[in-house]
Amino acid sequence: MQIHIARDGKQLGPFSLEEINRQLAAGTLSLSDQAWYEGAAGWAALSTVPGVSAAAPASVAPGPASPMAAPASVVAPGTVVPARKTEQLAVLSLIFSILGLCGFCCGFFMMGGVAGIICGHIALSRIKSNPNLEGHGLAMAGMVIGYLAVAGWLIWIFVFGGLAVLQGISESMSKH
Repeated sequence: MQIHIARDGKQLGPFSLEEINRQLAAGTLSLSDQAWYEGAAGWAALSTVPGVSAAAPASVAPGPASPMAAPASVVAPGTVVPARKTEQLAVLSLIFSILGLCGFCCGFFMMGGVAGIICGHIALSRIKSNPNLEGHGLAMAGMVIGYLAVAGWLIWIFVFGGLAVLQGISESMSKH
């Protein structure tokens, strides 16, 4: 199991469960650090991860350093993890939805709202499956605006389409 750690706005890792327990024992990680692993509902305290040892770091008296004291695989807490990427479909969702909302001049823009909804759902799915992707808010905004655009278009069609039908009925009745 690979575990990602977040501390002070920076991501560390991923680490194996053994590395996490070694770093907890060494005091470089804390049980209150945020952790995420595949299958987790979201970020939570490291103490809630199954298999993490809750043993407090042992205080070691200063003495000669042995070569086995610090494993080479331990990453220092100051290591910077690359910035998270924004899911491109989340951005496209917002753009398409705004086009669908603002484009009452021609029917082509109604498809923008539908495309925004579809891109938003796909983006949310990708963001949920990959913790390194951002854009949840963009995708949600794109979906909400897309649904509003489609609803606006449907209301527009029913109101003005209904008025056209009523006008046609009244004209045909007045001619007879």
